[in-house]
Amino acid sequence: MIANMAAVSPTEEAASVVTRDRIVCFVDDELSAATLRKGLEGSNLSIRRGTIRNAIRMLETDTELFALVTDISGIDDPFTELERLAGVCPPDVRVALIGESREITFYRELMEMGLTEYLPRPLTRDMVLDKLRPKLLGDVAPGPDRGGHVISICGAQGGAGATSIAINLALQVAETTKAKVALLDLHLQGGEAAVMLGVQPGPGLRIALENPMRADTLFLERAAIDVNERVCLISADEELDAQLDITEAGVRHVLGLLRQRFNYIVVDVPVPFPPSIYPVINLSRHVMVLLEAEVTGLRNAHALRTAVTNIAGKDRVFTLLNRADRAGGLPKATIVKALGAEPDMVIPDLGKGMTQAVNLGIPALKHVSGLRRHLAPIVREITGVGAERKGRLRRLLGL
Repeated sequence: MIANMAAVSPTEEAASVVTRDRIVCFVDDELSAATLRKGLEGSNLSIRRGTIRNAIRMLETDTELFALVTDISGIDDPFTELERLAGVCPPDVRVALIGESREITFYRELMEMGLTEYLPRPLTRDMVLDKLRPKLLGDVAPGPDRGGHVISICGAQGGAGATSIAINLALQVAETTKAKVALLDLHLQGGEAAVMLGVQPGPGLRIALENPMRADTLFLERAAIDVNERVCLISADEELDAQLDITEAGVRHVLGLLRQRFNYIVVDVPVPFPPSIYPVINLSRHVMVLLEAEVTGLRNAHALRTAVTNIAGKDRVFTLLNRADRAGGLPKATIVKALGAEPDMVIPDLGKGMTQAVNLGIPALKHVSGLRRHLAPIVREITGVGAERKGRLRRLLGL
């Protein structure tokens, strides 16, 4: 039905990229905009506020682009708008849509019309990297191999709340996905995860990290502590004067065992991380650099982001601003200027309940009512699930 949206040949494609390499996106929410920026990083990208109707108006006067990504969320009759788009869209422009429907029949109908791709909301960085980026740019950003999804939390400053966020993120990921989640605390000396959860770890983790030959499948049974039916903690409590000999092979082996058994592994990473910890960063799909609105946090966050980029590439780094509106903190404009962009994720100051939860040895999710809501966008980015679905397109499809 929309013949001029058909894919062009590779030869024509190469010529088109040279002369018109712009990718223009029209989206109506900041989460989608941020995800597209991250997933299509490195391209000649322009992101604008709006929907398919705004895209049609642009194409009436501006057709010098290689690809168009546009939102059809909230459009009562998207097929009518697609007909209008076909009337102004050049034949060699690739068109991808974002919408609310997850129905396979809707997806197939769009593909039969000649669309390049359709992605359901909420967008995640992995969705854009895996499905959209190859079709628009012809490349795939390198990612980790098969196994459980690793998420690293790196605190840019002491006391910024990295361990607390790691614990509660692990719990909420398990709650949202119903999957098995491991919480790995690599602070072997002075680690706080076990204290915050009111449990006592054993020596198993240190043994495995120092001598991978001694870590077999029984390691998990000896070292893992059940937090609940879906979440296990793997941590240590070594003396502060202990001479540790953590090896890269040990870290890689422990992580490999966890990735075989768990769908998600949330890692509380010590900073600065030694070379032995590099496998964790390399295998992480998301590396969250967590900071507070303080000068030291901003300085260290920049250095941390650079370090992660050097190890694993910049597409996996996310900046998480914790306690964003805490009294005495730096203003947002200063933070944005120092980071060079808006933080990818923000959690406000949730009050003394967070500290009380630590002292009680219970997860803050059970004690602080607002935490779950503020973690939800992070969980969506990691898992791709957990968003409420709206009904306009579902009504359109008679669902």
